[in-house]
Amino acid sequence: MLEMLEVAHIVPYETVGSVLPDDDYVKLLDWRPLKAGCVTAVLVGPPGAPLTFDTVVPGDLLERLTFTSLRGKRLLKYVEDGRLIRSVSLQGIYRLAADSAEEIDQLVRRDGPSGGADEV
Repeated sequence: MLEMLEVAHIVPYETVGSVLPDDDYVKLLDWRPLKAGCVTAVLVGPPGAPLTFDTVVPGDLLERLTFTSLRGKRLLKYVEDGRLIRSVSLQGIYRLAADSAEEIDQLVRRDGPSGGADEV
């Protein structure tokens, strides 16, 4: 399963307290030990955006998922016969290429809480 969050803002960790609602900031403080590592930013989703773990990404989509970076485009690594063998290439924050983002959006909307009905 693939964990995804639509990102509304990327906020530097040092200033996130001025952006997040108080309840969310208190929750973030529980993750403070991460700051000692490599955390430099916090991703903030749009209001009410759920973070779900229940959407299964079909193997053929896994094989063509493409990400963009300053170095260009790259395919998802470690996909064999439609199965993700190792998740290391997903650990971090990556921007989906436009065509992959569209396919993921369609998948999430189809499998989302609307019970498969298309949203308008």
